[in-house]
Amino acid sequence: MSTQNYYKGIKHVVRIATNEGTGCKHCDMFCGLENFEESINHYINDHGYRLLHVGQETSWDLEQKQWQSTVAVLGK
Repeated sequence: MSTQNYYKGIKHVVRIATNEGTGCKHCDMFCGLENFEESINHYINDHGYRLLHVGQETSWDLEQKQWQSTVAVLGK
């Protein structure tokens, strides 16, 4: 059985999160926050990225309150 490196050839990586918004790296679409799923589909369908990872992230604010968010990492 041969093992393939799924990440081979990846030159550009983007991170999308449910706790922060950002502009698309290639056009003027707003990504993240409430349109998390739409943002993932946008990078895949419109810009040829593939989904590399989806997971949970924990962060803390200045008052040490804990926040959970979902992150997606895409690459091409």
